[in-house]
Amino acid sequence: MRYLVACYAKDEDTPESVTDVSSVGVHALGRLLAIPAHQLTDVHPLRPEHADGFRRLTGMTLDLDRCEYFLEVEAR
Repeated sequence: MRYLVACYAKDEDTPESVTDVSSVGVHALGRLLAIPAHQLTDVHPLRPEHADGFRRLTGMTLDLDRCEYFLEVEAR
């Protein structure tokens, strides 16, 4: 599985960017989202409460005033 973060400008349907965060690991992502790792199989929104932990895990800062972010799971 690949774990991708898609960034969408608010009210847009096409992502501005997609970043592969697979190297973080499914268990760390699951803990961040409070979802068991085996249930990370779909699209999950990243919310303000995830922003700080996400930055610590990936080094990426989420601009939640301008964009919406989603963790998308893709089969390899």
